[in-house]
Amino acid sequence: MDYFSLQTTAEYPAFFTVLYSVMFAFSLAVLVAFTYYKTSEIAGYSATFIQALVLSPIVAIMVIQAIGDSVAIGLGMLGALAIIRFRTNFRNPRNIIFLFASLAIGISCGVYGYAIAIVGTLFFCLTAFILNLTSFGKNHLPTGMLRINYEGTEDLKDSIEKELSNWCKSFNLQVLRSNTSVEDFRKYQFSYQVRMKNQQIETQLLASLQKINPSFSLRMEYDIVNETFN
Repeated sequence: MDYFSLQTTAEYPAFFTVLYSVMFAFSLAVLVAFTYYKTSEIAGYSATFIQALVLSPIVAIMVIQAIGDSVAIGLGMLGALAIIRFRTNFRNPRNIIFLFASLAIGISCGVYGYAIAIVGTLFFCLTAFILNLTSFGKNHLPTGMLRINYEGTEDLKDSIEKELSNWCKSFNLQVLRSNTSVEDFRKYQFSYQVRMKNQQIETQLLASLQKINPSFSLRMEYDIVNETFN
């Protein structure tokens, strides 16, 4: 560590110093990517995003060590990077945090702050695993949208919500439409945002709703957030 602290006084670090920093950042970045993979939904992670988590610290080290203490080089680098337009859309704020963590590893290793990189990465990964085991983790059941359509002469809203209270941890009526049909029949459309107590009992919920009115048209949808990289 004393050897690497001396490199901060040099305009450009030695070859083995750069090599050590890159390999060190790569190892920590793999740990962050592994944490992201293990704490994300199977259908919710992107393979390209995991690659970005591993590659971004290497790029950050190249930028930081190329700039060094030179203000002129820093301004030139800023102008050069401004030419590139990054148009990556993140719909999941958690992915932004993981990407920042990966970049922070590269920046810390780029300025020879290895202790900061080690402690920060270990604590970040440990916290991610702990949160994953709580009700805020991936085991927390996703929010679904239950759509119920039927034609009839009576409003069955109370009966529907009684069944939902038995099978759902929480539910909220989002859309209610009632249109006049032929004679005394009306077309009813209900859309509930629901969170099941147990996703395995989803079929039982649908079966119990079907008993209320066999003509029910039922559909359950879950929103899985996937990242797109443009």
